[in-house]
Amino acid sequence: MTAKHMPQMVSVMVPFPYSIEAGAVLSDADAMMQKHQIRHLPVVDNNDIIGVISDRDLQKAVSIGHKIQDEADLLVGDLVTHRPYMVDVSDPVANVVSAMATKRLGSVIVLKEGDIAGIFTAVDALEHYSELLHELYDSDGEGNDAA
Repeated sequence: MTAKHMPQMVSVMVPFPYSIEAGAVLSDADAMMQKHQIRHLPVVDNNDIIGVISDRDLQKAVSIGHKIQDEADLLVGDLVTHRPYMVDVSDPVANVVSAMATKRLGSVIVLKEGDIAGIFTAVDALEHYSELLHELYDSDGEGNDAA
């Protein structure tokens, strides 16, 4: 049996050059997420990565009864999740997935030479795990007696 090499983040990340400035209004972040069909956006301030904002953050900000009163006054930087977990494109996928599980992370920013190269989310990890299971196991459903 030949040994397989652990895949690196570059092979599983969602590559994109999208990010948003901390000084942008929430509606700009929402529009960008919808346009590109993404759920997480790295947030930058003067080209420094300061965090991540998710579609869930945006939904929470405008929900009824939330302490934030006027969405028009809110900036992306007001809601950003600071100190994002960042990895390199060459990092082993298993190490990143393990860290995501341990730290309960919904996403990691993937860097190449210090610049944003992409993102990897918990949903991405589940999609790849599903593909792996289908490759490894018979998926005809026979012999699977679920309770």
